[in-house]
This record gives sequence, structure tokens and C-alpha cells, in this order.
Amino acid sequence: MPSQTPPLALRVAEIPPFHVMEVVAEAAVLEAKGIDVIHLEVGEPDFSTPSDVLTAAQDAMASGHTRYTDARGLPALRDAISAWYASQGLAISAERIQVTQGASGALLLAAAATVNPGEQVLMADPAYPCNPRFVEAVGGRVHWLRTEATDAFQPNAAMLRRSACAEDRVLMLAHPANPTGMAVPAAELRAMVSWCQDTGRHLIVDEIYQPLSFEGELQSSLHLGQDHFVVGSFSKYFNMTGWRLGWLVMPEYAVSACQKLAQHLFICAPTTAQHAALACFRPNVLAEAEVRREILKSRRDFLIPRLRALGFDIPLMPDGAFYVFADASALTENSQAFCMDLIRKTGVALTPGNDFSQALPPTWIRVAFTETEARLDEALRRIESYLAC
Repeated sequence: MPSQTPPLALRVAEIPPFHVMEVVAEAAVLEAKGIDVIHLEVGEPDFSTPSDVLTAAQDAMASGHTRYTDARGLPALRDAISAWYASQGLAISAERIQVTQGASGALLLAAAATVNPGEQVLMADPAYPCNPRFVEAVGGRVHWLRTEATDAFQPNAAMLRRSACAEDRVLMLAHPANPTGMAVPAAELRAMVSWCQDTGRHLIVDEIYQPLSFEGELQSSLHLGQDHFVVGSFSKYFNMTGWRLGWLVMPEYAVSACQKLAQHLFICAPTTAQHAALACFRPNVLAEAEVRREILKSRRDFLIPRLRALGFDIPLMPDGAFYVFADASALTENSQAFCMDLIRKTGVALTPGNDFSQALPPTWIRVAFTETEARLDEALRRIESYLAC
């Protein structure tokens, strides 16, 4: 046995805690006691994986499709993703599509391909808390761009021209974003795509929620240019969260580098999940996904007026995804304490906003509309009773 434990990498100690995990842990304790918990904290809708996808997975396993695939992903799946983009008016060659272990694998791969140690990635605050970790894992740093509700909590071209420095080599966007559900305004997205091209910077756009838009069709950033990275996922639109399957659309200049990195970092994405995902592009599965998108929109429209009536300040109506980002400053000075007290007294689980922002005051809360309207109604009634005490 060594005389002393060797130290772990410094980056581990620098990762902040995931504050929602305290809420998740409390939810598990309550449920173990038989208490009904309404889960509005985790970004995972109550919809099941489509039955055709389940059948395709069973068929794949029964046929012995359990070995490694090409590191790039099944050719048939890459072709299917390419055809899906073609249905949106986009010509994306299958050669530019890398199948990955969820969107997380795609974001890590894009970061590894574009960021040198010591270089910086421009990123909005608030942001999904895992995104900066991908940058830090490859030795980069995050240059936070403080945004406001008036900006749709998104960066803009003027902000980039004003704030970017020589060390900023990459811009990472989310379209729409977690936790806000807000897309990048079309004019600003076009301007930022052009800014990256004009200044020789990489652009990574996380579009895992892009198919889950509520106000007309939300176009992919690929309509504005083909020289950047776009992240897609089977988790959200196709309800395959636990299957861990996503993809990365790569610009031509990065295809060879990304494939080499994927071979070494990942070997391949889960084989059974890849065969299952082929069923996602069947007409009946796509139709089911659209029905579910409309259900999410209905939940959004049901939830937000009720939350506002309870005193939550919601400055923006989310464009897509399944989140409401609310300022609870009229109700609390500490969203972490508020969320913990709320779940203990009512069984309603919400996510404290300090997981998503370093700049916003600690009064913001993310509410995921990932339960039925009847369950949302029950959650709202419990919150109302809690606030009345």
C-alpha cells in the first residue's frame, strides 16, 4: 500500500457541485418512504421510447447485432440522419456525420477537435452546466458572456465584437438552450455564423432541442453555413435518453480529425442503440414525435400563466425544449434553499438556477414540464399551498 494517497487531477476539484443532485437525492429518500414526488427537475420527459424503436432493438439483439460498428457509426444510420436533414432542405453528406455516445460525446469530440490547452471558448451565461466541463477536459477555458433576458439569454454579434480576445478560438451556442428554452434570434445567429467565418474561429452549435420548437419551424444553423459543427441527439425529440446516442455534423475541414479522435476516444457508439435508432425515421415514429412536441407546447402554455400567478417572474416564453426559467426573487433570496424546502414539504422537485449561471442572482429556478398536465396541475396546487403558509 502506498504511504499516502496520490492526488487527483486539479480539474476534478475545480468542478463545481451539481446542485440539483441534492434535490434528486432528497426525491429518492421521499419516494423510498412512499411519498409521491412530482419530478419537474430532470430534463427527461415522461414519454416512453417509441414502440418501433424498442422492437428494432430487440430484433437487432436477436439477429446478433451486438459487436462493434464502424467508429463513425452504422452507414445506414448516417444515411438516415443525412436524409432527415434533406427533408429539412439541407444537403448534409453522410460522410460529414459522426454517430456519438449521446450529445455529450459529440460536444466532447467537437471540443477535442477545436480547443488547444490554454485556449478559450466563448459561451453564454446561463448555460447547461456540463458544457464548460467538456472544454476544461481538453485543457481549454471558458470565456463567459453574460446575457440578459433582453438578449433572449443568448450572445449576439455586438457582444462578440466587443468581448472576444485572441485566446477565444471557439464560440459554442445552444439553439434552443437549456435552461432557458430560448433559441438564438435568427438575425443574430446569421451574424454570429458570419463573424466566426470572418475571424477564423470555430463554431459549435448544440441543436439537440431544435426539433422541439413551438413557434413555427425553427431552422438549423446549417441553413446559414456549412463550415461549423452541429450537435444532434436521439434523446429529446425521439425520447431515447438512456440509449446514449447522438451525432455530430462536422465541417469538411474537420472530418478526418474527428474520425481519428472518435476511433481512439470512443471506439463506437452503442451498437444496439444504433440499430434501434434506424426506426426513428419511419413515418409513424416521426408522426408520434410531432404529436409529443405538440403535447409539450400545450404543457408550456398551461404551466407558465399559472407560475406567473404564483409570483414567479418569467420574462420570456420559451421557443422550444421543455424548460421554464423563472426568477423567484419575489418568493425567495436563495433558490437552492427554496427548492430543498419545497420538495421536503410538498414533494415537488424543481432545479435551482445556480447550476446554470455564475452571473445571475441566486433566485432563479428551472422548471421542466416533463409530467402530464394533470401532474403539473397537482404540482401547482402544492406550490400554492406551500406559498400560502
